[in-house]
Amino acid sequence: MKIKKETIKKVGKTAIRILFKLILIVVLLNTVNQVVHASSLQDTKLVTGTENLVDAIISWLVGIGITICGGYFIYYVYCLKTNDEGERRRNIQNIKTTLIAMVLITTGLALIDTILGFYK
Repeated sequence: MKIKKETIKKVGKTAIRILFKLILIVVLLNTVNQVVHASSLQDTKLVTGTENLVDAIISWLVGIGITICGGYFIYYVYCLKTNDEGERRRNIQNIKTTLIAMVLITTGLALIDTILGFYK
């Protein structure tokens, strides 16, 4: 009796799915176990980890946003000095847009950080 390749593939996929579900259940039970033994919701690893993740993301986004906008600003100022009158207007508009984007990124992330500060 020969076993078809399709049957082996189906059994393999089913075994992988079952293994993945078991791992997921173990991870979830471990997380629930940690939440149950915490003295308060604020002391759980999930909340502490999420707070640390948000702080790291906000600091990275501020750095990346300011760096990218600063690079565009320097590029458009350089182009402003080298281009003719028609392209100067477009470069001035691009400079304004870049500065507005820089202010919005910084303000938005500061607002998010302030709002999250009330939950700490």
